[in-house]
Amino acid sequence: MEDIVSNRTLTAIRGVRVGHAQDLRRRTGTTVVLLDPPAMAFADARGGWPGTYDTAASDLGKTFIERHALLLTGGDIYGFDAVAGIRRFLLEKKLASRSGGGKMPGIMGTNIYDLAFADTVGLDYADLGYVACTNASTKSVPEGNVGAGTGATVGPFFGRTGGTKGGLGSSAARVGPWTVGAIVVTNCVGNVYDPFESRTIGGTRKKGGKGFLEMDDVLGEYLKRSTTRFGTTIGAVGTDAPLDHEQLARLVELAHDGIALAVRPAHMSTDGDTILGFSTRRAERRRLDYRAFDALHHVAVREIARSAVNAVMSAKTLGGVPGFHDL
Repeated sequence: MEDIVSNRTLTAIRGVRVGHAQDLRRRTGTTVVLLDPPAMAFADARGGWPGTYDTAASDLGKTFIERHALLLTGGDIYGFDAVAGIRRFLLEKKLASRSGGGKMPGIMGTNIYDLAFADTVGLDYADLGYVACTNASTKSVPEGNVGAGTGATVGPFFGRTGGTKGGLGSSAARVGPWTVGAIVVTNCVGNVYDPFESRTIGGTRKKGGKGFLEMDDVLGEYLKRSTTRFGTTIGAVGTDAPLDHEQLARLVELAHDGIALAVRPAHMSTDGDTILGFSTRRAERRRLDYRAFDALHHVAVREIARSAVNAVMSAKTLGGVPGFHDL
């Protein structure tokens, strides 16, 4: 069995810092993953309604695939204003240049829909992005109602009431000489299932508030509904293994299996499930043999699932909003 690293979060990977900024009164926030030096990146969206920032430039066959920062944010499209704050920070700290191909601030991002729970009117996400960068550290990543997970909610299938609080979680583990880490904002339409304890831990409440309805229990009623709520589980998976870009892309694509393990159902039409990925090993990029890659793939899936579970287990109700409860 692989070793669990002492820092069990994404920051166990050397060169990675994570920072949060949130407004608890407004119930929303932003999380930034800083990569120093810049790292090879890739992104993959599987939900039906994704929100992304500059992810296409990391596709296979593209030229400038390194990023200085990854953004996970609440606020839906408004949350992408955080990019301006991240850019300002990178330039002030001389981590990026104002000109030069491949040297300007490379930022890739994805968002959650938290607008049914958050109050974003007048909120300056650019400021949140800057503050998240100043808060970034190599310490274990704080979890729960922090950063992009501040306004996260889980379920319900049929509207705003009856669901539970989502949040942000992170996890990491060793695979031979390498580390694989993940960070996830769990904000899904479906329920959250803990595959490690074999139980549902959040989502659509049964009447009376005891236990959870599963999609299989309500398929007939679900088909008759004219509306559903909006969600999106987002995250990042990273490693210091010396992958080439094609293998990184494959790792990120496969990491979505971790969302499918923890979210039931996952990748719904009104979710925007997206995973960002990176590999920090710049000087030694090579193609791993299939056994080594399969081991990385297995652990990446597991750490995404564990992070999604940690997000919900660490979350608490905010502001007395009806319908969303503590565990």
